[in-house]
Amino acid sequence: MKLFSKRGSKTPRRSTRISMLRFRKIALAGGTALLVLGGGFYGWHSGAFVRAAGWTHDKALALSASAGFRVNQILVTGREHVPPDVLMARLDLKQGEPIFEVPIGDAQKSLTDISWVKSARVTRRLPDTIIVDLEERAPAALWQHQKEISVIDEDGRVLSSDGRGAFQSLPLVVGENAPEHLTGLLTLLHAEPLVAKELVSAVRVGQRRWDLHLKNDITVKLPEKNAELALSELARRAKRDDLLKKDVTSIDMRIPDEIVVRPAQDAQDKDAKENKKKT
Repeated sequence: MKLFSKRGSKTPRRSTRISMLRFRKIALAGGTALLVLGGGFYGWHSGAFVRAAGWTHDKALALSASAGFRVNQILVTGREHVPPDVLMARLDLKQGEPIFEVPIGDAQKSLTDISWVKSARVTRRLPDTIIVDLEERAPAALWQHQKEISVIDEDGRVLSSDGRGAFQSLPLVVGENAPEHLTGLLTLLHAEPLVAKELVSAVRVGQRRWDLHLKNDITVKLPEKNAELALSELARRAKRDDLLKKDVTSIDMRIPDEIVVRPAQDAQDKDAKENKKKT
């Protein structure tokens, strides 16, 4: 019984101590949580966390730069027509800046805004090199519009407003909407190289068809429809009759299955004189 009574007498005290310990643990955990939440709210509200994160970020970049991870050189591949000063201005990189601070995505977007650039890829080569891989658009023709000559690609995109110098060998197209139809024209000329090599310029007429101005001052009036058939016939006649070398001013192919050749004025006068002598 004593044993039981002793146990009975001790049991309430032990329960009390356990309850008190649990209460203290709960109170301590709750206080800690309140402290963390309160500190978190203060840090967020006061901007301390932002400043701390910014400080940590800047410190990490500075340490990486001091360890050699900084921009020392820029390697560019695929550049032919993009001016170097334009390229560097768009990249906006500074010698010695932390290489991890270079905004790769923004740099790529800035480069693709250059008219010559079809695509761009910017990468880091650690520890100190920025790699720029460019794919440029190919110049396809010169476009004359309102007394200005621009370089355009086959899609009609203006690449440069300076059509002089290295681009003089490109075909010249004239007309407000000529760039929109350049692909079709180039396809026609590619199919008939004999005519293409004689081309001086192509004029878009009435937003419907082309006039081809060839060497020897010959104008070829292509039809609105089936221009490829007309050009094929012109090439055939050029081979058979040497038509493009004759003394003519225009070759009108706008009427289906018919070619109207207008001789030059000198040739007309000569024919008139010969006819007069015969009479």
